[in-house]
Amino acid sequence: MNTISESELGLVVRSKAIKRFHIVQNQQGKFLITVTLNNQEGELELVTTRKNAREWASLDRLAKHIQEKYGAIPSISLSLHTGDSTK
Repeated sequence: MNTISESELGLVVRSKAIKRFHIVQNQQGKFLITVTLNNQEGELELVTTRKNAREWASLDRLAKHIQEKYGAIPSISLSLHTGDSTK
């Protein structure tokens, strides 16, 4: 998966170049942000300056971060990890 930094994400949000803003819960129960841009195929994962996935342990903290950094996002989708479906 391709990546995007915090500062780059801020720029594309302000320029309204986001097609899809998606919050994904991983297998460890943490939450990640992925986005799809209007002019690009595929999802971009938000990463730290050290190129590690940016993760949040709580949806409350993530929601606060989104409001503080990006303002009003028109539409956000959420995918929760449901565990192993073969059990």
